[in-house]
Amino acid sequence: MAVRDFDMLSTGHSCDFTTTLSLSLVRTVKANGIAGAVVGTPTIPHNAPICPPPNICCPHIMFLNAGSPNVKISGIPWGRVTDSADAGSMIRGSLNVFANGL
Repeated sequence: MAVRDFDMLSTGHSCDFTTTLSLSLVRTVKANGIAGAVVGTPTIPHNAPICPPPNICCPHIMFLNAGSPNVKISGIPWGRVTDSADAGSMIRGSLNVFANGL
């Protein structure tokens, strides 16, 4: 399932277990009327255990890290459910738009 603006991801860390993507870096292709998210799309700010003293939760922004090897938007891989994002992975996307079968 192709991912889009504001689709949900698991963060992979303990402060905020989930967050969403922010606005995609490329706005030219849509899935279900929502811009498709490409590698490098930032997340919404959320808390992670990254501040001193050890493991204090504080806000940070991360990115969609991986996408389809051959479905691209403006030359950038289109993200899919299960692709790496932050220290976790994408968990929600379009129910009927797929990139490489995912």
